[in-house]
Amino acid sequence: MPTGPPLVARRSALLLSAVVLAAAGCDDGNSPSPADTPTGTLPGTSTVDPDIALVDAVLVDLGRAEQVATAAGLAELAALHRAHIEVLEGDPPAASAQGRRAARAAVRREEERLHRQLVAAAVAAESGALARLLASMSAAVSQRLA
Repeated sequence: MPTGPPLVARRSALLLSAVVLAAAGCDDGNSPSPADTPTGTLPGTSTVDPDIALVDAVLVDLGRAEQVATAAGLAELAALHRAHIEVLEGDPPAASAQGRRAARAAVRREEERLHRQLVAAAVAAESGALARLLASMSAAVSQRLA
């Protein structure tokens, strides 16, 4: 019995995943805004979101990975990292002066390190929406490694 093409193409599945993630973060309009919700913090304590430092660390890693991919001439991989940086509202990294040959040798090592960092960040995130976003970024990097 011949097997046909898969029912859902990989790109379609990724697109569907992105839509689901985006919809999961939508507001229904009936929820109170975070500014209207009492925080329950004591005077003199910080109300800083603990995920801010996590996102900052992930942005540094994504910027480094984007630079390595760009220097290696891997435009699709660099575009993936730029898209992730944009989703996290980060600034694009500065241009790197690394040579193409050295960069190609570093790409796999950098991508594996980034994948581990994204998995750890997804586990550490206190926000469910951020955890899902970081997990999807980790999956995208993992697919590129395969």
